[in-house]
Amino acid sequence: MAEDHHVTIDGKRWLLRFTKLKGDAAGWTFFDNAKRPRLLIDENLRGWARIETILHELAHAALGPNISEEAVTELAKVQRRVLQRLYDVTPKEDA
Repeated sequence: MAEDHHVTIDGKRWLLRFTKLKGDAAGWTFFDNAKRPRLLIDENLRGWARIETILHELAHAALGPNISEEAVTELAKVQRRVLQRLYDVTPKEDA
């Protein structure tokens, strides 16, 4: 069952949905419908994999579709590592 949330990025309201995804993707960012942009995250992800994927998809949304996948991936990895070091916390699902 999908779990929906909403986030505002650069004045635009985005749907953030945790749901079952087809294929190997952990997440998707859809810009195609400017009236209802959305971020989809695989509901099966847990722990730091889930956090890194959320950061990754939020970066796509905030930076736009013209930023390379490699840059977005690196940004999400750096952000996740910083959060891990700053808070020295393991998400419940990883424990």
